[in-house]
Amino acid sequence: MLVPFLAFLAALALACQRSTPPPQAPSPKPGPAKAALAPAPSAQAPVETERSVRLTADARLLAGLPVAGGEPWASIQAGPAWKAHAKSLGTLWSQHEKARLSKVRRWADGHLGAVRASSSTVFYPFGGPDALYATAFFPEASTYVLVGLEPTGTAPDLGALSPEELAASLKDMETYITPILQISFFRTDDMETELSDKGTVPILMTFLAGTGHRILDVRPVALAADGTPVEAGGPGASRAARIDFVQEGGSRVQRLYYFSQDLSDAALKKAPEFVAFLDHMDRPATFLKAASYLMFRPHFSVVRTFVLTQTASVLQDDSGIPLRCFAPGKWDLQFYGTYTDPIKRFKDFKQKDLLEAYHGAGAVSPLDFGIGYQHHAGQSNLMFAVARAR
Repeated sequence: MLVPFLAFLAALALACQRSTPPPQAPSPKPGPAKAALAPAPSAQAPVETERSVRLTADARLLAGLPVAGGEPWASIQAGPAWKAHAKSLGTLWSQHEKARLSKVRRWADGHLGAVRASSSTVFYPFGGPDALYATAFFPEASTYVLVGLEPTGTAPDLGALSPEELAASLKDMETYITPILQISFFRTDDMETELSDKGTVPILMTFLAGTGHRILDVRPVALAADGTPVEAGGPGASRAARIDFVQEGGSRVQRLYYFSQDLSDAALKKAPEFVAFLDHMDRPATFLKAASYLMFRPHFSVVRTFVLTQTASVLQDDSGIPLRCFAPGKWDLQFYGTYTDPIKRFKDFKQKDLLEAYHGAGAVSPLDFGIGYQHHAGQSNLMFAVARAR
């Protein structure tokens, strides 16, 4: 089943590199029933366990938020390292909430309602550990699938650290998350260097705690040959992690997967179990932001075509998939904000057809927050594409 599916995607992808839209093609033959990627919603609030209490406490402390209770958290919060950390992050959280996050939530509530109701899964390739914006745009999803190059790492245990190790870990967290809180995206080159031996799980937990979630569980995950997620034997045996969480005061369990996976065609050919996992997703909503224009390149054709043929909607800035790949008659498109030239690093990826769309006869709605590489309000853009019935 998997080989024909890969061949189908690769064949379709060739057409997207031309100026003409891809030809009509049948969907792959249905395979086995879609795997259950998310836990069933709980009828009552999940019962707190000693492990979930510790995970949430550590995540809150990393986010600079206070924790009630005894040791070891009381001693950590009494120390100068955490007090300085909380002060620094408190300022960053406050500024980010006012400048972006509150506006993102309000915008998403007004424009993404129908898709959020129909797509229970969010697919966020090239996003790294950006749980912050995934949950802001799509807060009610059952499952989030984030993909980046950075290693997964493990859940922190702050109580087991020496004072020196704790101070270093808190400082590292500030370094990791300051860029996204200030400019809405990670600096990829910095992340590859800084997280080479630490991993993304602590960052994912920090973002979840910082936006009002409790962490229920964190586990290393592997994929069976058919793409089914299974618990891995240990942190070192896996290039994926699963985080179960719940909104503070809520009762519905949500699940986030993070995969450390190269999405180039050559890498996916060597990871058939990951492609099978993608095939299990049932018409997800795809989110793309600050994606380095990778899907403009021919050697990212498989993931690009997967998005175009298997997802229900695409919310992206101009760094995601070229406008020319959204075949007329197959998508309903809405443009928001302002399209300007790409930043200098990506100057070769200017889209004339997208510029025409923004300055043509069609309606372009305002965007009152900055996001992506052009992160200043008034210079950012989003395109929302909803697939028509196929």
